[in-house]
Amino acid sequence: MGELNGIEEERTTLLTPRLRRVAVITAAFAFLAVSLVLGNELMFLVTFSLIGLMVLAKLFAYWTLRPLHLEVSGTPEAVEGQEVSLRLRLVNRGVFPRYLVEVELQLPPRVEAVDRPHLVFGQIPPHQSGEAQLRVRFHKRGMQSVGKAILLAQDPLGLFIATRQVQTSDQVLVYPYPKPLLMEPQGAMHTLAWDERSSQTSLPSLSGDEFWGVRPYQTGDPLKRIHWKITAHQGELNIIQTLPPLNQGGVILLDRHPAAHRPINEDGETTLDELVRHAAFLVRQWVRHHWKVIFWAPPDPPIEVNGDWYPVWRKLALLEPELFNLRDLEAMGQGVVLTTPYSPLLSVYLRSQGWRVWVLPIGENELSSTFSGELTRLMGR
Repeated sequence: MGELNGIEEERTTLLTPRLRRVAVITAAFAFLAVSLVLGNELMFLVTFSLIGLMVLAKLFAYWTLRPLHLEVSGTPEAVEGQEVSLRLRLVNRGVFPRYLVEVELQLPPRVEAVDRPHLVFGQIPPHQSGEAQLRVRFHKRGMQSVGKAILLAQDPLGLFIATRQVQTSDQVLVYPYPKPLLMEPQGAMHTLAWDERSSQTSLPSLSGDEFWGVRPYQTGDPLKRIHWKITAHQGELNIIQTLPPLNQGGVILLDRHPAAHRPINEDGETTLDELVRHAAFLVRQWVRHHWKVIFWAPPDPPIEVNGDWYPVWRKLALLEPELFNLRDLEAMGQGVVLTTPYSPLLSVYLRSQGWRVWVLPIGENELSSTFSGELTRLMGR
C-alpha cells in the first residue's frame, strides 16, 4: 500500500495505483527490451507512448484538484459532547467538470467524528458545488477549529492519486456543558448533636443566616461567633459557622487563579474546565428559578444576569486562568464560591461570612500529605 502526503492509497480493488504503475512500467521496459533486440522502431514508439501516458495521467490527477475549494459551514455554536452537523461544500471554480473527488477530514484533538470523516463527491459541474454533511462532537469548550482536510483525486486510468491539503477557516464556539453539582457547604467540621440542635437551629438568626456547624478559629474571625461549649470540650477555639439561605440567589464567584488549577487528564482538561461546567449549571438553575444572579470571575467585574444567561455562558466558554487577589468577600454580600483545594485564596473564602464554599473534589492520592493536612485543617473536616 503506497502513501501520499500521509494518506494511504486504500482501495477496494485488487489493483492499487502502485500496482497499476508497476504493471505499466514493466510493460514499457519489456517493449524497450524487445525493440533493442529486434531493432523494431514500432516497439520504441510503444515504449515512449506508455511513459508519456503515465506523465499525462499524473498531470491530470493534479489538474483535477487545482480549481477546487472546500468550504465548511454549519452551526456556529455547539455544546460540549452534543452532536452537531457540519456542511461541507466542494466548489469547482474551473471550466470543466470534476469527477470522483474525495475529502478526508483531519479533525483536531477533542473533536470526535460520529460518521467516518471520509466523503466522496461523484460529479461537480463547472462553477457549481457539491455538498455533504458530517456529524461531529466537540469535547472542549472555546473557539474550536474544524481542522484540516485532504483533497484526493485519481486519474481515469487509476495510476496516480493526487492530494492537496487545505485549511478550513471556519470556527465553532463550543459552550461548556452544564454539569450538576451537589451544593454542600464546606468549612464546618462539627454538626450539633440532637440535644444542642433544637435550641440553636430551630429559630433563624437575626442576620437571616442559617446555622450549620462549627469550624476551627482563624485569625480575623469575630469573637462573638465563638462556640464556647465546643471550645471547652475540645480545648481549642471553635467558631459558629453560619450560611446564607441563598433561596433568592446571590453572587457566583468562579476562582480562576492560575495556581488553583491543575491538569486532570491526558486530553489537556484542567480543574478550571470542571469548575466552568459547574458554574454554567448553577447560573442556569438560578436563572430558571428567577433568582438574582451575579456572576463574578475576578479580576473581571461582576456581571448581573437579568433573565438571559447566554452572555455568561459565552464568557464561561472563553474563560482562561488569570491572576487576581482578594482580601475580603463580605463587601460583595452573599453567594457561592467555586474553587479547588489548590487555591491560594481558599482560607480567604472559608472565613468570609455569608459565603458557601464549594471545593472541587480531588482524589487524595493527588494531594501531598502536607497539603492534604493543611486543607483538612482549613476546611474543618
